[in-house]
Amino acid sequence: MTLTAKLTCVALIVSLGGCAGSPPARHLTLDEGGPRSAKSSTTPSVAVVRVDLPELIDRPQLVIRTVDRGVTFSEQYRWAEPLRREIPRVIANDLAELLDSAGVAALPGDGFDYDYRLSLDFQQLDAVAGRGADVDVLWRLKHRSGEVFAGRSSFRQPAKGAASDHPTLVAAQRQALRRIAAEIAKQIAAFPKS
Repeated sequence: MTLTAKLTCVALIVSLGGCAGSPPARHLTLDEGGPRSAKSSTTPSVAVVRVDLPELIDRPQLVIRTVDRGVTFSEQYRWAEPLRREIPRVIANDLAELLDSAGVAALPGDGFDYDYRLSLDFQQLDAVAGRGADVDVLWRLKHRSGEVFAGRSSFRQPAKGAASDHPTLVAAQRQALRRIAAEIAKQIAAFPKS
């Protein structure tokens, strides 16, 4: 074995040893899992067609804001999948349950027949250490008739328990998404039936 090969092996062993000392990443999700309850109808049907997120939180690491306007990126706590894919599905699942409809889908293709198209533009979905989740989202519902309703959900969702614990902050974000879905479902229920 040449000297260069030996040095390369030593460098590789040292770098692997450094990795072995760091704790493994824990992957989190906003989806609570479990079976979905059976839906009694397919109406109203809703297509969650778009979710925009700030680049600050649209990353694999869990992003935590601190009360002093700082931000930390956790390498130990990461999202199990990109938020831009998970959030539409979570909102769609909540809407399906709240509206008791099997006709709700996230990011469907063009062949999906819908009563409403929903797009969400998150200004903020921040996990804040010591507090919970700060939320500000603009949402737009477009009915198949062409009628449009634009709404905004803006609030602080307090964390239950240790508000600096990462899973607790993610739980607050999840509760916030449920609350947003409830506001949207209320607007859908208020649309005149035609």
